Amino acid sequence: MKKLMKAMNYPRLEKDLSKLYRLIKKSKSLLIAGHINPDGDNIASQLALGEFLKSYGKKFTIALCEELPKQFQFLPNVSWVQNIKKNPIVPEDYDLVIIVDSGDIDRIGEIKDFIRPYHTIVNIDHHKGNKLFGSFNLVLEKASSIGEILYYFFRVNKIDITYDMAVELYVSILSDTGSFRYDSMHQEVHLIAADLLSKGVVPAEFNISLYQNKTLDYIRLLALILSRIGLFENDKIAVSYLNFEDFNDGIEQETDGMIEYVGMLDTVSVYLMIKEKQPGLFTASLRSKYHVDVALVASAFGGGGHIKAAGCKTQKLGREEFRNSLIEEIKKQL
Repeated sequence: MKKLMKAMNYPRLEKDLSKLYRLIKKSKSLLIAGHINPDGDNIASQLALGEFLKSYGKKFTIALCEELPKQFQFLPNVSWVQNIKKNPIVPEDYDLVIIVDSGDIDRIGEIKDFIRPYHTIVNIDHHKGNKLFGSFNLVLEKASSIGEILYYFFRVNKIDITYDMAVELYVSILSDTGSFRYDSMHQEVHLIAADLLSKGVVPAEFNISLYQNKTLDYIRLLALILSRIGLFENDKIAVSYLNFEDFNDGIEQETDGMIEYVGMLDTVSVYLMIKEKQPGLFTASLRSKYHVDVALVASAFGGGGHIKAAGCKTQKLGREEFRNSLIEEIKKQL
């Protein structure tokens, strides 16, 4: 295990993982949350934590401020995820708050409104530029995912990884490495995945849910995105977009993974998708194939993320002005 963790370049990792274990053991009831627009790493890692807490008889709530995306409904014990808009939470019920996969506490959306000064906040993350907002911060920028960090946590503290936990950790890692394709991959991730497979995980059993379970609306939106791709800077930058009115009845539909189609052209180095989530509120997802640091680009607009995958938003700029401003930031690194 020490050899595995050495790749994290985090000298006090074993001590901090032990400290986290002590914090959890001392707590009476926990609130677990992650970032808005939840992805597989976010949801699956929270559920893996929940499995551990349940085995120790801890009271906990996994809180979400929106609907759980359809493709994650197959995860074990997914019913534990509670939409606070339908079932509000009571801050006084918790003494420890664990926030995963969020570089900034604002990323957890409305759940932030339920956090009080008397709460101890644990911040578990792997994003570059994390603002270290927790009472206790466990931030491993070299980790592929929260699932990888939790794997170390369970192993160091001699916590048995059950089949359900193994599925959740595997999905967490799978999601944030782009099915083992992104730069976040390193030798240790394959070793961890192999260990999780030895627990009985069979990826083929849930790959359909993750990758082949799209609605007709998803395909319709994807067709719009492909038809709107614009190329800039000698075809090195690709941009597409969705307007608010593109969503049926003003309800935002799933767009997870669509951005990858924007970057398929061989000449493209950086690609982005702008989405109008609400009238006048634009978000941008940014991706980089090569050397451009899109986290640096996103930071110019108050966002952040990883070197090759980041995001930001604006309510001050229109869509085209937002696009042009992003392109100007990207050009500084081309």
